[in-house]
Amino acid sequence: MTSDPGMTLRVARLENDTESIYELLTEVRSTQDDHTLRFDRMEDTLTEVRSSQDEHTLRFDRIETILTEVVRRLPESS
Repeated sequence: MTSDPGMTLRVARLENDTESIYELLTEVRSTQDDHTLRFDRMEDTLTEVRSSQDEHTLRFDRIETILTEVVRRLPESS
């Protein structure tokens, strides 16, 4: 079998290109995993904020109920 230097060079370049593509894919997957983790943390934070808002809403509702009762018990103005 005869050796074609041009063919050998092309095969080497293709192998290098293939390896580079795999490295890029690994980097993209790693970056995607980092973003997924960050979005998960943001979602957890938003869940905590919503829970806190719900607690405040309940407290304000109780205050409103108490104030309504206080106003109801006040004597009417003459």
